[in-house]
Amino acid sequence: EQISELTLTVSTLTQDNQELERLRELMNMKNRYSGYPMVGAHIVAKESGKWYSTFTLDVGTNDGIQKDMNVIAHGGLVGIVTDVGNNFCTVRSIIDDDNSVSAQFEENSQLCIINGSVSLMEKNLLEFTNVSADVYIPMNGAVVTSNISSKYLPGILIGYVTDYKLDKNDLTQSGYIKPIVDFSDLEEVLVITKL
Repeated sequence: EQISELTLTVSTLTQDNQELERLRELMNMKNRYSGYPMVGAHIVAKESGKWYSTFTLDVGTNDGIQKDMNVIAHGGLVGIVTDVGNNFCTVRSIIDDDNSVSAQFEENSQLCIINGSVSLMEKNLLEFTNVSADVYIPMNGAVVTSNISSKYLPGILIGYVTDYKLDKNDLTQSGYIKPIVDFSDLEEVLVITKL
């Protein structure tokens, strides 16, 4: 009986410790993006499958959430709110096949487009395109949301360049970034309550 009680206690403490680490990470993000007002939220449902391409949060219009608000976790951009109810909202993540994000290389502010692809997430990658052939692409350089996006706030980290190549047309370059967010393991997120 004591062994059973202690096993339960250890399990509970382990879960509490994991939750504490996740919440500390969210607090660090809140400090990093301190210029933006935010609301914390828990993921309460998601589409079937391994990846969090579309999911539901436990916050809605009663919490000040609106369509097109940005969602962040793990130090960077997760996605955007696409539907809102009184006590819930739906988020489409940047890995969703129907999503694209206007981005830029942090080092030189050159623009690119990040295209969602759930199939690429098997390799833990996102694709970037539409980079002029003469633009310098910094290997391992940070890629952030651009300041010309109509839906995404500027300066939110997306990931880091892992590879690039000149396209067949010799006019543009494309490549891959490793996202900062782990899209197979999300529980809590922050919604930026600014459009």
